[in-house]
Order: sequence, then C-alpha cells, then structure tokens
Amino acid sequence: MHHHFIEQVYRNNKNYRGIIFLDRDGTINREEKYIYHEKQIKFLPQVTEGIRLLNKNNIAVIVITNQPAVARGLITIEDLKKLNDILFEKLKKENAYIDAIYSCPHHPERSHSDIPRDAMKYRISCKCRKPGTAMHKKAISIYGSSKIIGVIGDQTRDILAAKNLGTIGVIVKTGFKGKDGLYDVTADSVCENFLNAVKVLL
Repeated sequence: MHHHFIEQVYRNNKNYRGIIFLDRDGTINREEKYIYHEKQIKFLPQVTEGIRLLNKNNIAVIVITNQPAVARGLITIEDLKKLNDILFEKLKKENAYIDAIYSCPHHPERSHSDIPRDAMKYRISCKCRKPGTAMHKKAISIYGSSKIIGVIGDQTRDILAAKNLGTIGVIVKTGFKGKDGLYDVTADSVCENFLNAVKVLL
C-alpha cells in the first residue's frame, strides 16, 4: 500500500459544474515546517469565505497536499488522516465544505539514516507528489469529468501541476507566496488572499 496516496472523500454531490484544486499548508491553513498537532491548524485570512463561495457556485473543492512528514517518520498515516478530518470539521463549523483531501506521504530522498523503519517505505519516487498529477487525476475520475476551474496554491509546484493539467494556476501571497524557487514557472495570477484567488477563477 505504501506506493499509494491517501484519499479522504467527505462529500460528492455528483452534479458539480467544475473542480477546483487547493493546496493545504500555506494556502488554507498557516504554513508550518511540519504539521502534526491540531493546535497548528490555523486558517489563513478569507479562506472560509472563499470556500463558501465555491460551495455556493457548486464547485467540487479538492485539497491536494504533499505530506512528506510521513516519509520523515514525524507522523503516521493515521495521524495524517486524523489531521485532515479535523481540518474538514473545523471548516464545516464555519459552513465551508471541502469535498475531499488527497495526500502524498512520500519523499524521494533516501539518505537519512535516522528515520524509523516503518517510515522508510515511504521514501520513494512517486507519481503523486506535486507537481505530479496522480492525485488530481484520481479526483477528476471520482468527481466526474466536469471542467477543471483551476489550482490555488502558494508554491511553484502547484503552478506546475496546473500547467501539467492544462488549467489555470493561481498563487496566493500566503505561505511561500510562490517564492519557493523550486520550479521555473509563472502563475497565471497572483492574489493577496484566498478569496481573491477564488474570485479570479470564477
């Protein structure tokens, strides 16, 4: 199973008019080096408003996240699932609904000797780690082929994933603000906050 990504589907109305892909850390909640405790989940400005607007427009809200903390042995798959469930519940309390969260637990570097044996098996090169699109494609298959509205994230990997999907990539000026310098790509749009990013895509 360790070659697979983690899929948590919370709702599926089957009749969405489109799909939007969101990054998690630095986009929905504050960027931390690694998130392993629910106390660390703090929403960024205008996120709940942005998600509510997507809900109102009947768009599937799909979170796609790289979570290498699993491969680093900092959290287990179970911990990760629980944190995602908490994120879903916290948003739900604000009447903001995400439909699914897809997490890649892998990391390609095999060099660290100090990681627990059970985490070692996630030290692989995979097709799901963004800018890879395996998770996006699985979501597209589940939510029907309704059109992809776009991708919102705070890193170049999100923009490259958008390009790989042939859709629009928007950077929010939170988290890394698109300045991670990993990939040489240009966002279609750069927005102050999450709500603005949603409005640009709608």
